[in-house]
This record gives sequence, structure tokens and C-alpha cells, in this order.
Amino acid sequence: MKNYKNIICILGLFSALLAEVDSAMEVANEKFSFINSIYSESWALVIGINKYQNVEPLNYAVNDAIAVKDMLVDKYGFKDTNIKLITDEEATKDNILKGFSDILTQAKEKDRVVVFYAGHGETYKLPSGGDMGYLIPVDGNLDNLYLSSIPMKSVYDIADMSYAKHILYLVDACYGGLTLNTRGLKKDTTPEYIQKMTKERGRQVITAGGKDEQVIEKPEWGHSAFTRNLIKGLGDGLADENMDGIITGDELGGFIKNRVVVDVDGAHTPQKGRIGSDMGEFVFISETLDEQFADNTPGSEQLSDLESEMAEIKKLLKLQAQGRGESELLPKKSIPKNGKSYSPNKIKTASKLAWVFPGMGHYYTGRAGKGILFTGLEVISVAAYIGLSNDYERYSQEYQIALDNMDPEKNPSLKTDVDYENYKLEARRILSKKVSVQAGQIAAGTVAVGVWLWNIRDIKKMKSNNYSHENNFSVGVNRNGQIEARIRF
Repeated sequence: MKNYKNIICILGLFSALLAEVDSAMEVANEKFSFINSIYSESWALVIGINKYQNVEPLNYAVNDAIAVKDMLVDKYGFKDTNIKLITDEEATKDNILKGFSDILTQAKEKDRVVVFYAGHGETYKLPSGGDMGYLIPVDGNLDNLYLSSIPMKSVYDIADMSYAKHILYLVDACYGGLTLNTRGLKKDTTPEYIQKMTKERGRQVITAGGKDEQVIEKPEWGHSAFTRNLIKGLGDGLADENMDGIITGDELGGFIKNRVVVDVDGAHTPQKGRIGSDMGEFVFISETLDEQFADNTPGSEQLSDLESEMAEIKKLLKLQAQGRGESELLPKKSIPKNGKSYSPNKIKTASKLAWVFPGMGHYYTGRAGKGILFTGLEVISVAAYIGLSNDYERYSQEYQIALDNMDPEKNPSLKTDVDYENYKLEARRILSKKVSVQAGQIAAGTVAVGVWLWNIRDIKKMKSNNYSHENNFSVGVNRNGQIEARIRF
């Protein structure tokens, strides 16, 4: 019991720190929170078939399906419970159709749905001269497509029946009979475009190829060419062609098409389009995106001509890593009026280092003064906490000894009331010191946590365009090793 209060104190400090960390993580990616204003829920049906009963097997379709499911959960905030994964022997015609029906009927008016299929596709030539595309389930038979397989027309009909705002079909199979509307909204980043593409309903399709083409998969990829580039486009964010942090269905389709054609030497050409006349765009925003959401409202200020400053900014960042000052690096006119420019990658690395130990992120960005300040404060407060913890333990032991001296059974030399009162006074004196040390211990721990969070917050402020070394108030360590505070009026 003598360490009980000390343990409670430590647990309390760590609980406070974890609460702050949770709070920081919740707001770390403001841009991802924009998804909540577009969609209420996200749903997915993911299908992959390797081991066909009546058709030649595939090697990586199941891997493709699992990789896509994991990407949706890890990168784009899809709930695992909202994703239905169907593979191999479970991927019968009835199960797949039930999966389509369940997912698309569960989705509400403000929800989005992703349907991914990796497997064989087939084309049936119609008497009229047209084509009908089919998805081949695990028990499908090419000799009787109508009875054993799933016509894409039925899949599209289900999409028309769904209340979901946006539906995106990602079909890693080749088939004919695609009757897709290839119209799209103008590609720009105006607020009107953002509002329109997220408010309107939309049903989009991206397929691996058309009639008489065959999906290519390779051991060195571990995936098909289509899924390989789907994962690159979404998982690595490479499909974000205008670098606004938002990947639309149209951007993703263009990226996959361009990359796959190169990877497979033209063996199959992905196709993209829309079902029906709805012009809404499916939107992906990564949950792990580090940059903040850029304000796209009509009255907001836009970043100006960054490309023209890129060379000098690179020079600035390079020399900052060597600890050189701002005035040595850029002419005054090239430094933004509202402060200092930092590359997103540099800020990302600095943010991670700030979590490791106070001051490390500041050293990395060349701000050694603040780095020394945060490191010094943290070392002092942690050292104080450890020292006071040792004192607390010592006083706890002495207090227990004093209590034992007051007990006749444990102290045979206790014979008079005077002796008892002396030991009682000694116990009170030790208890008073113990309480004082405990208060100091709590204060030192609180300061340590506060410095840590202050250091993290200071690094995160660098992400803002308003961050500047020219702030009205600044604290740091000057070249003489003295803590210096500056206030500008």
C-alpha cells in the first residue's frame, strides 16, 4: 500500500497525456473531416476469385480483393463492419447478388458505396450485333452464361435502385457491352466544382478492359495490373493529379488507364464512365493525409505562384537543416509576408520528431533556439519528477517506520505517553514532508506533459500559412544560452 498513491499519480499523468494525444489525433487531419460533410457512411462490397470450378484459375484475384479492403479501412476510414468480403468458394452467383443487394440497399441518401470485383469477365454476342458483359462467379459456366453468371446490366440496375449518393464500381475484369456515359465535369478546383461534384448523385464505373481483352497479372507485382495501379493511385495518393488532397472517381479512372496501358504494353485498356445522367463525383480523401484542408469557399485567399518560388524555397530548406538563419538564405521579397515557408514533407518529419521528444522537431527545422528551450524544460521537469519520486518513496518508508514506532506490538521500547507523543509528532512531520513532495511531484509531471504538448502544438502551427518567426510574441534561447522572450507592438 505504501506505493499506492504514487502509482495513482503516475496513472493520472499518463491518462491526461493519452487524452491529449487522442484529442490531437482527432484534429490532426482537418481535410479528412471534410468527408463527414459529404458522406454519412461508407460501404463496400469486395469480391475476389482465384479457384474457379469450371474456368481456368487466377493467381492474385483474392490478394487483390484483400489489399483493396485493407486500403479502404486503413487509408480512407471505411469501417470494417461496413465491408463485405467474398472470396473463392463463397463467391457463388447467389452470394454475389445477395452481397450487391445488401450493400446497395443498406446505403442511405448521404452514403457512398465502393464495389470491387477481381475475377473473370466474359462477353456474350447478342443476335442484334451488340454485346452483353458478364461477371463469372466461382460456379459460373461459359457454356451457359445467362443461367450461371451475372450480367452487368443487372449490376447497373441495382445501382439505379439504390438511394446511395455516390457508387463506384471498380471491375478488375475485361468484358464487352459497356454502355457508359463518358461525360464529366470540367476539371478545376473552383468552389463551384467542389460543391457540384459532391452534392449531386453519381454512379461511376472503372473497368480493366473491354471485349476480347485479358487481364494481365504478374508474380513480381503480386497483383493484376489494374489493382496494382488502383493501389498506387489511392494507397499512395498518386491519382491526385491536381494535388488538392481530393481524389475523384474521374481522376482515379484516368490514372489507372494511363498506367495500366504502359504496364501491359497495350494488352488491355481500362475504361471509365458513368451509369445514367447523374454527374456527381465519387470522392476519396485519405484519413492519413497530413496537410490541412485548403479553404475552397469563394471568399478565401488562394496560395499564389508557389512554383515560381520553388527553387529558392528548396535552397532555404536545405540551408535551414544546417542551422543557418533566414536572412542569409533568401532576399527579403521572396519570404512570404505572413511568415516562413516549410515543405509539407519537412513539417511531417518534424511533427513525428516532436512526438519522440520535445525540441527534436525544432532542431530538424533549424530552429535551435526553441529546440534548446523545449528540451531543457522537459529534461528539468522530468529530472525533478524522478527526484521527487525518490523522495516520496523515502518519506513513505520513514512514515511507515514512524507509525510502527507508535504501535506497542511492533515497538517494545514504547512505554510512556511521552514516547508515544514524540513518535506521533515525528510521524506528522514526515507526513507533512511527504505531502509536500507529492504536490511537487504532481506539479513536475504536469509541467513535463505540458511542455511536451506545447512543443507538439508549436510544430503543428508551422502547417498554417499564418505561422511566422515574426509573431508578436516569441520565446527562445539566444546565442549566449539565455532564455529570451520578445514582445512586438
